Parts: sequence; structure tokens; C-alpha cells
Amino acid sequence: MGFRYGSLVEDLYTGYRLQCEGWKSVFCHPKRPAFLGDIPISLYDVLSQHKRWCVGLHEVVFSKYSPLTFGVRSMGFLMAHCYARYAFWPTWCIPITLYAFIPQLTLLNGVSIFPKVSDPWFFLYVFLFLGAYGQHCLVFMSCEGTWKRWWSDQRMWMIRGLTSLLFGTIEYLTNRFGISTLGFNVTSKVVDDDQGKRYHQGIFEFGVVSPMFVALATTSIINLVAFLTSIAQIFKGDQDLDGLFIQMFIACFVVINCLPIYEGMILRSDKGRMPTKVTIFSTFLASILCMSFGFLLRNV
Repeated sequence: MGFRYGSLVEDLYTGYRLQCEGWKSVFCHPKRPAFLGDIPISLYDVLSQHKRWCVGLHEVVFSKYSPLTFGVRSMGFLMAHCYARYAFWPTWCIPITLYAFIPQLTLLNGVSIFPKVSDPWFFLYVFLFLGAYGQHCLVFMSCEGTWKRWWSDQRMWMIRGLTSLLFGTIEYLTNRFGISTLGFNVTSKVVDDDQGKRYHQGIFEFGVVSPMFVALATTSIINLVAFLTSIAQIFKGDQDLDGLFIQMFIACFVVINCLPIYEGMILRSDKGRMPTKVTIFSTFLASILCMSFGFLLRNV
């Protein structure tokens, strides 16, 4: 069988094109693994690999073989939209990034953007949150997963949204406009003893100065500052919990998910800690964003 080239995510692209040509898939899941391989275990390598896949998925979506056009004609509406669900996966960076910054920056300035707790629309947000996370947890557990693995999985989902999905989308757009980028990266699968030990202990591996880690650290700082500031203002009586509860909940939820990042920035001293340069630059960037957003709200 010849691979179909033209996308950095050649496995999905090959399967998709073969399906369009009339091939039929058979699910094969033997008790003994048919293939074994190595995967990257450091966070930077994992995110770099996902970023490359995101660029490849955009290449599929915006090619003449897009699932929404070529796919619908070749394999039918239902199968084409199953492939489209994966092909449009990088676009999740848009809502994830918005929810990581906008509610928190408005919270810092005491601006309510969601329904109050006393508003009937509040219960719609409760239903959507509990329904989405509850369903995902049940599906994960039904596939012999554990609660701890589910929590790590949803945490990684948010991390990818702010890093590999976002930076992969930016890289694809810059390539489309003819702006040179770093190009193809091969992820490292070589592991030293210390890395392997931290991996088996479930400890995040940072240790690299990367723009993706700057995005993560900046997000974690803004959410922590927004949550603590809002708590202080409510205790002082300057703000009303009824109108800011959803924004505070979102900030608190992100803070809980970012606990390994705070640990990597402040508490750890091993080689896998967050680089000091990233922490300093992220703190400066978070300050600029907070001041700029506050100035914008005051002058609107």
C-alpha cells in the first residue's frame, strides 16, 4: 500500500483518502498488541508533536480534499463528517483561549459577563458544564480508565488548546501567507534516567524555554491573580458574588488544573522545572495584559 502524502498528518490523510476511493475499514484489536512503539514523554516533545499534527489537519481541511466537500461526495455525509470532526480539531484553540483569558481579565476589573446566580440562565451553564464533563468522565471510565487518568486527560486537553492547537494554527496561517517558520520538527524519544523517573512519578516535564510554555505560564498567572483578587474584593464588600460567580468558578477551575505549573515555577529545583526565563517573561506579559485590558475597559 502506498501512503498518500501532502499533509503532515499522513496517517489520517492516508486512511481518509483510501476510504474516499472505496476501501473498507475493519477494526482489529487483538489481545496481544500487534505493534509496539516509542512515544515522547517530555511535555515539550508531546506538544511539538501535536503542533505538527495540527498543521497537517489544517492542510487537509483547506485542501481540495476537504471532508466537507470532497469527502461528502466520495464517502457520504455521515462518514465525511466523522473525518471532519478530527480534521477541525485544531479550531478548539479559539474557545479554549477565549475562556482562559476573557472571563479572568474582566473579573479583575469587576465586569460581569455571565448570568447572575439568581438568573434562571445560570442553570443552563451548570447543566452544560456538569453534562459535558460528566459524560466525558463516564465514557473514559467505561473504557477501563481511572479517575486520575481522566483528570490528567482533561487537563492535557486544556494545555493542548493553549499550546499545540494554538501555535499549530498560527504556524499554518503564517505558512499560507508565505512567512517562514521553524519548519518540520522531529520529536525526541530518547529518555535519560531522571526524565524517566519523573515520568513514572506522573510529574510534568518542562525544562525547555519555549513560547508554548510562556502561554501556559501567563495563563496560570492571570487566572491565579484574578481569582485571589476577586476573593479579596468580595470579602471587602467591593464586589458582588452573585454577579461574578461563574467567572470566579472558571478562574478557580483553571487554577486547580494549573497546580503542576505553579509547582514547576516555584517549588521544584530539578531539571524538569519551568525555566526561570519563562517565569519572568510570563509574569511581565501577564502584567502587560492585565493593565492593557483594564485601560481598554475604562475607555470603552
